[in-house]
Amino acid sequence: MRFRPEVDYYEVLQVHPRASQDMVKKAYRTLMGEMGAHPDLGGDEERAKLINEAYTVLGDADLRAAYDRARARGSPQGAPAGGAGVDRVAAFLQKIMLSAAVVAAGMTLARLLENPVLSLADLVVMVGVLLRIWSQVTALGRR
Repeated sequence: MRFRPEVDYYEVLQVHPRASQDMVKKAYRTLMGEMGAHPDLGGDEERAKLINEAYTVLGDADLRAAYDRARARGSPQGAPAGGAGVDRVAAFLQKIMLSAAVVAAGMTLARLLENPVLSLADLVVMVGVLLRIWSQVTALGRR
């Protein structure tokens, strides 16, 4: 069976990418039976074909693993299609924005105090704050 990595079979079956095989089966049966997607029940034939294709791929563990690998290769920078790449970019942008705010605050404080010794101390504190911010933003990105 060939599959199409550009089609999100998880979305078709309305399941999470980490859903169990039982969950995939229940979603398939629900969509085909209770939701009336089966052509014999008045459903759209093309939609039923897509649901069957999704279940054929996701219902087989080996085929599902191959599909997941193909999707990961097709995603930008090899990121999983679940949006992990977007999360990394967002975390990086958060670091940049928070860093800029801390640097601006430190420079403003140093200018207001106009004391070189305090400016050096502010710089040391600013680096410590930046490291703390970066570790917190990185920890948020892992969740």
